[in-house]
Amino acid sequence: MKKSVVLFSGGVESTCVLYLKLLEGQVVYPVYIKCGMPWERLEYVKATELWQETKGRFSKLMPIKVLSLKTYHKKHEAIKTEEELFIPLRNLTLLTAVAGYALSKRAESIGIGSLGLYPFPDNNLAYLKEVERLITEGSKQRLKVEVPLFGIEKGEVVKRFSKWVPLHQTFSCVNPILRNGKVLHCGRCIKCKEREEAFKEAQTPL
Repeated sequence: MKKSVVLFSGGVESTCVLYLKLLEGQVVYPVYIKCGMPWERLEYVKATELWQETKGRFSKLMPIKVLSLKTYHKKHEAIKTEEELFIPLRNLTLLTAVAGYALSKRAESIGIGSLGLYPFPDNNLAYLKEVERLITEGSKQRLKVEVPLFGIEKGEVVKRFSKWVPLHQTFSCVNPILRNGKVLHCGRCIKCKEREEAFKEAQTPL
């Protein structure tokens, strides 16, 4: 039986990758990585809620594994453009961090939800394939890095997956709000605007 590890934040892309693997009949180990960002505490609450919803449908979904990393990042208040979302070596750091866990579970692959739309130096297929090669060479075990949504616009992802993935429950926000015990999108940050635009393009209600 195939096994995959999926980098899972509860956002649109990572949730779609999670469902792709589950619908293929694979055993899936979701990993949430904490990098010290201010929004992670509330984001993880929403990711857990979505995991619980999904677990009710798929018995092969394993518990969320939380890995903690401290990486360089700008103050979240300053993040207003796509360029300011850039974190040096982010994909390399995330993939190498999760590789050991994936190997311990005898997983065949690591799935990530990158669309490849941001022009960052570590956000292209050639770079990710090189990371895959280094992981395999360093561990002497074959471990694929899979990017099934690469090259697809976010609005198109929403359009393709909204019928069978609960995308309305996904969450991605730089300044999440806790109100009356519920975690809400701020509706103003770059992540919220990007998400809203994608749903609008797909003509899918939030």
